[in-house]
Amino acid sequence: MRLDCHVVVPERGVDVAFTAAPGETLALSGANGVGKSTVLSAVAGWLRPEAGHARLGERTLFDEHAWIPARRRNVGYLAQDPLLFPHLTAEANVAFGLRRAGVVSRAERREVARDWLDRLGVGHLAGRRPHQLSGGQAQRTAIARVLASGPDLVLLDEPLAALDAGTAPQIRELLAQVLAGRTTVLVSHQVADVEALADAVTTIPAPPPSA
Repeated sequence: MRLDCHVVVPERGVDVAFTAAPGETLALSGANGVGKSTVLSAVAGWLRPEAGHARLGERTLFDEHAWIPARRRNVGYLAQDPLLFPHLTAEANVAFGLRRAGVVSRAERREVARDWLDRLGVGHLAGRRPHQLSGGQAQRTAIARVLASGPDLVLLDEPLAALDAGTAPQIRELLAQVLAGRTTVLVSHQVADVEALADAVTTIPAPPPSA
């Protein structure tokens, strides 16, 4: 789906507009503090901008008249911290959001979760809890959780920043595979992430210095 977005948050000095084509991974670049993560929070539904709009396909996520809550946007969000539920197994973490996505049967939720864990190469760890996973294994599980529900849009906020140099290239390659054909917005300071994952780049200029 095509994403047309304009986010205005004056108190943070953010006034950013961009478009992501259907199935494209668009990277937002720019210096620290220009509002890249703020933009993702607005599109995800965690922050309500003072002005602007976000339209995903035929749906308006927000504008001056409308606001769809985060839980109803069908937007997946992946950050550098996997944010897995510590008391749930890897399989249960992936299955958690599937009821909201319309997968009613518990057996079907488990099947979908296991399938995605297998696709990400951690199906054999389905019964482990987050503290029993390495950083790379936890991030693979988080990717599976984001994609299992079939989001219309994927947001990536420094998804590989917390991984060591030996693990990041493997996860980067996996992301490139599973994001193919999915509309995605990426924020990363890692040149390797942008080169491997992005189809296009929008640079957010720094705001002019205040008088």
